[in-house]
Amino acid sequence: MYKEDFARMSRQQLIHSIFAAGAIAVLAGLTLFAVVDRPDDVVVQTQVPGAAEDKSASVSSLIGGLETRLAENPDDAKGWLLLARSHDHLGNHAEAWNAYSRARDLGLPDEALELKLAANMVGGLAE
Repeated sequence: MYKEDFARMSRQQLIHSIFAAGAIAVLAGLTLFAVVDRPDDVVVQTQVPGAAEDKSASVSSLIGGLETRLAENPDDAKGWLLLARSHDHLGNHAEAWNAYSRARDLGLPDEALELKLAANMVGGLAE
């Protein structure tokens, strides 16, 4: 009788261990999702001093290459939209508005970016 109780107890412990491991995996996954679902928080936590300057230099380099590509293919609406967002990121609102206007003329509107740029332009006029 002792062997049967021991064998049954081992199965129950195994089932409990598997259940606990599954619960831990689910909780870890939910925690990871909660962190990754907020990319702005993750970026703020991983930034190091000087990273902002490196990022601006990288975006400036991207803008140069993008402008060259758009000179060769001026009907690339997605390229114009990317250029507008890049200029907006650097605070070059007039250049961003010009690039965005070209993307919109080519049939690629972005209402959120347009509102942001318009607000920046109106704010700049009020100064």
